[in-house]
Amino acid sequence: MTAAFEHERRNPREFPDWEFETLDIGYEVESRSVWMSYKETAPHCYTLKMLLEAVALRESLKELVNSPCGAQWPIRYFVMSSNKPAVFSLGGDLATFAAAVRKRDRDSLRTYAYVCIDVMYGLTSALGLPLVTLAAVRGQCFGGGFEGAMATDFLIAEESAKLGVPEVAFNTFPGMGAVSFLKRRLGVALGEQIIATGAAHTAVKMHELGVVDVLAPDGGLRETTLAWMCEGGEERWLRRRALADLRRSCFPITREELLRVVDLWVDCSFSIGEPDLRHMERLVAAQGRLSGQKTKSA
Repeated sequence: MTAAFEHERRNPREFPDWEFETLDIGYEVESRSVWMSYKETAPHCYTLKMLLEAVALRESLKELVNSPCGAQWPIRYFVMSSNKPAVFSLGGDLATFAAAVRKRDRDSLRTYAYVCIDVMYGLTSALGLPLVTLAAVRGQCFGGGFEGAMATDFLIAEESAKLGVPEVAFNTFPGMGAVSFLKRRLGVALGEQIIATGAAHTAVKMHELGVVDVLAPDGGLRETTLAWMCEGGEERWLRRRALADLRRSCFPITREELLRVVDLWVDCSFSIGEPDLRHMERLVAAQGRLSGQKTKSA
């Protein structure tokens, strides 16, 4: 799906000191976990650059696991997190979205959407590797950021984290997997209710509903995540991996399903009106102020 882009795979011999523009990479020995954290200086949204770097990391990890260096770096867990103090991810790149709609550039928006799906499918299929994926969420986690977190096998969040899919505010719907991921976690009716309201909920509420698996006290996300991974050692990891595999087998989410939904999302996006575009562009400006970056209305 992203074959048109060149993915610069990192050298297995240089792991874990792989350099990316938008991602920090780390390895925790005790938990045998790889951490992919959005850099504090990276955009708050999923730019095409960030998505392609996530794909490059995934492919580099596959090469590492299958290389002679793999034995030196055993991997049980892949953790997706953020080094931003108050934001996990605000989701899709609304500037790209609004610009594509204004220019009637369907191909550009579809390309961006398909790369999103490549990332989401990789997360929901454990990167194609024998490991367990999890999201460690602090702060705001909306739209595509929430979809990415739900795509992992397990979701850990600080109690005050806010999660939701607000796309209904633009008269669209979350197209990067929310329907599929919420259906698998909560069932159709409750999943559709969360999408239809567009409301943001605390991690405590999402834990009560069954979206969040583990709650962490505010300020204790990393410690809670590390303790959870180390708990029970290899035996507990094997159980969790078996549970994740069972979930994928009984409630499969295929690449084809995700692509069908995102194609509908692209079609829907080109039917929105001027008020919706202006609302998006105001949010783009607000995101820029939040990150300390200057942004232009597309």
